[in-house]
Amino acid sequence: MATSTLTNPSYPHQLFAGIVRAFSPSTYAKLQPEFRVFPTGQAEYHWLSAALATNQTISRHKSLTFALRKCTRLNKQFGRRSQK
Repeated sequence: MATSTLTNPSYPHQLFAGIVRAFSPSTYAKLQPEFRVFPTGQAEYHWLSAALATNQTISRHKSLTFALRKCTRLNKQFGRRSQK
């Protein structure tokens, strides 16, 4: 176990406190999409778009392409709203 000496401060991270910039939790939240596509396991509508925060189904789709387009559009709209 290392012990502090006169040359080593008791809390070495204090040396870098002015250099290191703190990251806010909102920075990480913006990187996560708010809407995602999930398989339904149903015969007619194979895919659904859902809001992650509320687990609410937004729409159901027969085509994965359409489900992904919807999700991408919603994530872009939500991203613009949260940046303002």
